[in-house]
Amino acid sequence: MIFRQLTSLGDFTFGQGISGYATLNNAIGLNIRTRLLSWKGDCFFSLGDWVDWIGRLDKGQQDNLAQELQGVILQSYGVTAITSFTGALNDMTRNYTATYQVTTIFSQSFTDTINLAAGAPA
Repeated sequence: MIFRQLTSLGDFTFGQGISGYATLNNAIGLNIRTRLLSWKGDCFFSLGDWVDWIGRLDKGQQDNLAQELQGVILQSYGVTAITSFTGALNDMTRNYTATYQVTTIFSQSFTDTINLAAGAPA
């Protein structure tokens, strides 16, 4: 598997030749990150997929959001299992942080953390 590298703002990189692509476990990790930070209804070719960030950042929705995120992770190419997942919603700021660890088809582990501020994609 190959996947285009991301900038610090989460955009795809262009114009860097072969160094602009990730492979193996890193590619799987970038794919998961991109899918988790994609908003439901925001992608013209897949309006029902991704995460309902607007509806799930409300108070009392933390369990539903965690379940939805884990579903997206498990449906990502190359993921064989989630070995750990923690999520925390700050009710005052509506910022959400999730840390997860997965096992991949390459028999390796991958760990990442995403942070989302309410109202804007990370």
